[in-house]
Amino acid sequence: MFKKIMKDKQMQQAIVKLGETTKIIPTPDVLQFFNLLSEAYKENQITSLESDKLQAQKEVALLQIKSKYNLYHQVFDSIFDERKAAISKSFEIIDRGLELGNNEMVNTGMQGLSKIVSSSPFANMQQLSNALEGRNIIEI
Repeated sequence: MFKKIMKDKQMQQAIVKLGETTKIIPTPDVLQFFNLLSEAYKENQITSLESDKLQAQKEVALLQIKSKYNLYHQVFDSIFDERKAAISKSFEIIDRGLELGNNEMVNTGMQGLSKIVSSSPFANMQQLSNALEGRNIIEI
């Protein structure tokens, strides 16, 4: 009973508002106006959902880019850290050979250094590609 009274009251309020609206907009156009308003609201909701979807896709794409950047950074750091360590070791051997007056040790250090410097860290493209795609385990 209470619900029926409330519903009747709401209906009366709606009729009063429609009556007020007919003073501004002619009666036949009022329904058309509300239909247009309803359609505009629905389109706004759809556009808002599509915008939210695009925003989410953008965030996912940015996370993927950041993830690849971090992976590439780790891969290249690892590659060049290995080369740096090998170069340092070669210079240690050369320095030690010079201290001891051991030409064979100096020669060994120079050969190692020459091998490292003359080789490209990108010589094995398949291995590099696997590392860049995250298919290799990189020890850091």
